[in-house]
Amino acid sequence: MLNHRAYDGFFQDDDLNTLTWAPSLPMREYLMAFVKPTFDTANFRPAAHIYYTLMGKAFGMDYPPYVTPILAIHLINALLLYFLMRKLSIGTWQALAGVAFFTLSATARDTYWKPMYVFDLLCATFSLASILLFAYRRWVLSFVAFWCAYKSKELAVMLPAVLFLYEFWFGQKRFLPLTPFFAVSLSFGIQGILFNPNKDNDYTIRFTPSSLETTIPFYAERFLFLPMSGLALLALALIPDRRIWFGLAACILFLFTLLFLPGRLFEAYTYLPLSCAAIALAGAASRFRPVWIWALVLIWLPWNARELRNERNNQLAHDDEAAAFVEQVQNWAAKHPAVSTLVYTSLPSGYHHWGVTGAWNIAHHRMDAPAYYIDWPEAKKALAEQPVALGSWKWDGKTGAFTVQIHLPGQ
Repeated sequence: MLNHRAYDGFFQDDDLNTLTWAPSLPMREYLMAFVKPTFDTANFRPAAHIYYTLMGKAFGMDYPPYVTPILAIHLINALLLYFLMRKLSIGTWQALAGVAFFTLSATARDTYWKPMYVFDLLCATFSLASILLFAYRRWVLSFVAFWCAYKSKELAVMLPAVLFLYEFWFGQKRFLPLTPFFAVSLSFGIQGILFNPNKDNDYTIRFTPSSLETTIPFYAERFLFLPMSGLALLALALIPDRRIWFGLAACILFLFTLLFLPGRLFEAYTYLPLSCAAIALAGAASRFRPVWIWALVLIWLPWNARELRNERNNQLAHDDEAAAFVEQVQNWAAKHPAVSTLVYTSLPSGYHHWGVTGAWNIAHHRMDAPAYYIDWPEAKKALAEQPVALGSWKWDGKTGAFTVQIHLPGQ
């Protein structure tokens, strides 16, 4: 199995940050956040965050159990994608080839390897379910799935446009049932623009040519790990086949918002667009004999496995460092529970300040234990006013040391 090494990984900094509060959040908070029709400025995504509540309560900091549900949902998505392809009259063997490409691809590997991308994973689950239910004229259930998709991640705001294209190309051109879909999408879209608290940071949407100069090469290369390889998909649009057009259009629509977020470039974000690209590929494959399509899949597999192995090794190296850091933070906090403020001078590779804060709070079984970087004004104030843990992290590639001394005011 190509993904068995996922169990050898460790939490990302976003995981630790979420695990400080999600397991203690009452279910009524999830219910209220799920049903409210307003944009959440805190980025609370109840349909996906509940995963952390359930897993955190059951398994705490035991990492491997977190992976099993992610891989299971990934396989459910593959099944939904297969059913959708068959509904589009794509042949069985061609559909299986398309699903194999989606399921095994290293393109969006992080999505089904890392808990922190459960948002993208579940957004795809509910989006594919919504399209499939809509295709079978189950409009109410399709709308519920759309709502769940948006409450998993805001990327689903483009889903009504995808449903419109399905109805235009494959339906009976009955667009009235789409009215509530577009009303919700428009409402959340306008609220997101007006009330987005991220005015000038990595989360700011920037409708500029320079954004496209950054994002298009990044996402296009992820397709086959060759520069601009994803743009080759556009050539499929020359084939007069509505199944291909639908897959390509859906892929572009789901990518649209991401193309104007140059500060947030992550391979996991390609997960839902990749499923749509697989539809286009399977649609094109339907014009050929299955034996030729599967021959291409067999040629692609070693290339894909090589990329998966390279990225896996890099990821696991970072995870080893993170695991060593968190373990030592927990050990130190257990011996010095009275010192609840941390000032640090260095981080594990790939970690951000919220990861350190998360690890520090989990170690203290709290949500309000502060952790400050040494250059922050808050750090200087804490050093002057109270006993703090002054820590530094060093990693030599195999082992690490979290060196901490208790700093008293006036020292």
